[in-house]
Amino acid sequence: MLRIISLIFVATLFSGCATPPKLYKVESVYVCAAEECGLAAQRYGAEQMLTGLQRLLAANDGQEFKVCDSDPKNRACLSQSICHYTQTGLIPAMTCMRSGMLTNPLFDNAEKRINFQFQPHRSIDGIPVPCEAHMVSVTAHSIDEIAWEDEPFICKGIARNSFSFAIESVDFDRGIVGGYWNHSVLTAGGGGGSGYGVFMFPKAMPRDENWLTLTLKK
Repeated sequence: MLRIISLIFVATLFSGCATPPKLYKVESVYVCAAEECGLAAQRYGAEQMLTGLQRLLAANDGQEFKVCDSDPKNRACLSQSICHYTQTGLIPAMTCMRSGMLTNPLFDNAEKRINFQFQPHRSIDGIPVPCEAHMVSVTAHSIDEIAWEDEPFICKGIARNSFSFAIESVDFDRGIVGGYWNHSVLTAGGGGGSGYGVFMFPKAMPRDENWLTLTLKK
């Protein structure tokens, strides 16, 4: 009985971890391309950013990329994953995404967005859990509003999930995309989190190219 009471106390203590995650709005997107860095709006248009992003994703088709916690000041990894609490049972558990893999990134000319299949690599309290591959779309509503949106997906132990990533920076020269992530558990138990993170792709833009000035691949 004492153990049950203790578990209930701990669950109550951490109940705030299951509140809806904070949503962030990007004020301006920062970009580095062909050894030049600055505000994207001063150099490129929304369609040019999609051009570059589609090329970056296509170059990393089928390649595992790293996901880590960061901050918008230095955009460097501060950990080996992005993590948050989820209510998977009586006691909240730490859920993390350390990497992912995308396949077949194609440009949808009618919708002006990039679509691809995404396989996240997640864990609960350090134990890897399988997640289903699902579709993701990257849409540039404007040069300063570029959204990565996952379709709802299922992971073992954390049920139905929602994930989004508001892109705040793209370093094409190093293959790094930074932004504000938001993850929510959509079924019983709830939970989720938000913060700033970076996607670190193994392949970057060649030094003698500028993907932002090329024609979009359809």
